[in-house]
Amino acid sequence: MSVNATQAQERRFYDPLKEQAIQGRLSVLKQEDGYHRLPSAVKSEVRPPVWSLGTNAAGLFVDFMTEADTIQVRYKVKGALNMPHMPTIGVSGVDLYAFHKDRSSWEWAFGQYKFGDKNDTIVYNYNNIGSSKNKVYRLYLPLYNTVEFLEIGVNPKYSLTFKEDKTKPIVVYGTSIAQGACATRPGLAWTNIVGRNLKRKVINLAFSGNGRLEQPILNLMNGEDAAVYVLDCIPNLALTPSRSAKQLDSLIRNAVTFLRRQHPSTPIVLLQHSSAFTDGFLNKHTMAEYGASSEVAINTYNDLISRGTKNLYLIKAKDIGFDIESTVDYAHPNDIGMMKLAEAYTKLLQKILSQQQSK
Repeated sequence: MSVNATQAQERRFYDPLKEQAIQGRLSVLKQEDGYHRLPSAVKSEVRPPVWSLGTNAAGLFVDFMTEADTIQVRYKVKGALNMPHMPTIGVSGVDLYAFHKDRSSWEWAFGQYKFGDKNDTIVYNYNNIGSSKNKVYRLYLPLYNTVEFLEIGVNPKYSLTFKEDKTKPIVVYGTSIAQGACATRPGLAWTNIVGRNLKRKVINLAFSGNGRLEQPILNLMNGEDAAVYVLDCIPNLALTPSRSAKQLDSLIRNAVTFLRRQHPSTPIVLLQHSSAFTDGFLNKHTMAEYGASSEVAINTYNDLISRGTKNLYLIKAKDIGFDIESTVDYAHPNDIGMMKLAEAYTKLLQKILSQQQSK
């Protein structure tokens, strides 16, 4: 205990929530919303599982600058530390990157971490990472857990200054795949990879098992002045006895037309199920399910285009290129799958953003 007390005295801790430095979330969220992704005002409007998942910190990040060569992050989470198919550092860990302004490249730091149980304070120590005036650090928060408090500590002889990413966001509405299952650590979730690739913030509105193109979430998206909207909900919209192809078509069509009414020129991206039509998967029924909803997605997309809908794009499953090494359970990508998703999104979004800048 005396050693820990001495270490604590050797650091000055900064609270990014109090400094209003939490990024990667809707602009309507305030300090009183904590580390959530949904504002408290919509709690009564969304289904309970959507609200619960919206308290997870997926996609949230903090940018800061410091010359300290050692950084400590300490925080507490509310939920279980891990899942059977996803490790503790992915579900409940943090992840530290740095953008080197002179080299215009990203670097990554390994943190020595200590987990107890969900009631314990989690500590990450990033030691001997070098001292630099030219790095902007990016700390990603846990993908599948709710953060109760978080502080970043450095030696008091150094300062720490929070930075703000002022780019127009890419807003993603999705499922467990977009929330981050099953990346081994937060920085490897495809939304976070895309954010680094494009040097643009991404707002993650993905809810595991509950990405269903529902109106309260569409309303929140509609209120955000986005560079691009992404609708990646097909994995949670399988055709079932209670959901026909016609009903799925209506859900997709409603989402696109609703966003388009207030944002007539903002690009909208649709996605087929990333695992659909993958060669080598033995579970035929599963593949048929993924394929059926993905066929509806492309048919709806083609019809909307034929009716004159502009700035609408579709990423097909074949554009992603999953194979039998890309997932942990047919649906959820591992790190290989996350990279393939990120590459497909980056390719399209770079093209879209370049076209915007040229206009």
